[in-house]
Amino acid sequence: MMFKNSCRLLCANFAEVWKLLVYHILSFALCVGLLAIFYKNYFDYSALASEKAGLNEVWETGTLYGASFANALTVIANYMVYFLQFMFKGNVGIAIYFCIIIFLLMPILLNIGKIVTCELMYGYMSACQKQSFTGTFLKTLKSSLAYASVKALYALPFNFIILLSMWGITRVNNNVFDHLLPFIFVIIAALLMAIKELFNAGWAPAKVVYDHNILSSYTIGMRVVLRRGARVYSSALIVYVLSVVLSMVLGLYAIIILLPVVPAFMHILEMVCFFSSQGMRFYVDNDTILSPKRLEEVDKIEDAKYII
Repeated sequence: MMFKNSCRLLCANFAEVWKLLVYHILSFALCVGLLAIFYKNYFDYSALASEKAGLNEVWETGTLYGASFANALTVIANYMVYFLQFMFKGNVGIAIYFCIIIFLLMPILLNIGKIVTCELMYGYMSACQKQSFTGTFLKTLKSSLAYASVKALYALPFNFIILLSMWGITRVNNNVFDHLLPFIFVIIAALLMAIKELFNAGWAPAKVVYDHNILSSYTIGMRVVLRRGARVYSSALIVYVLSVVLSMVLGLYAIIILLPVVPAFMHILEMVCFFSSQGMRFYVDNDTILSPKRLEEVDKIEDAKYII
């Protein structure tokens, strides 16, 4: 039901998808502009890494087509490792600057957009109210910046484990494993990203709904979401399986579909999970209000003292 209700809310608020997409494009443009200061260095490192990994041969046969999927994934993983190696060996300062922009600044900007989208959805779900994206962005900037900064640091270990796992499966050299790799890649990537989502799903909604500090919002969000942890995890798993499979089938062309829809859908899904787990009534469209089970119907007796 969480997945179904999220789809209904997405359709009812599809204008927010385009607003979030514009914000993401501007955020990416800002990061690219900052990286452009040393574009010549990054271009040289990329060319060296591409040549050493044989990346050009993969693209010549198509995006993950022509060559086996296992070989293509291994080449891409090698390219990323070689790129970082050449960059840190060439100029440590430029390499650190690159990592700060990619692994800190960009996630911070994206998480600010997450708070804005959750705030917009809170207005719609609680009162069927439409709000301005820009106005909400300015109104919530102070609190969203604090949340986004902490969230970016908090997510680093999760992202590292996911990337390390993806790199690790490319190190296996076995003909039978190569045939199974597409399925293993989908399963491992989706499972790990869904686990990350489970530990983050309630944070932004709790921050938006209760407007507490960062730590209190995380504590409330975790307690609420884990009431229906299995449903939240399975809903996130469905989204990520579909996203990974679509990326494998369409390659780079999947960006046209995934970039606008998936981030907005995940923000909406988190709000639906929070409202449903908390027993809060909410609009799914202009004519329909859902009434999830109340907390006393969801919680165990020993958990009643934690009701907010």
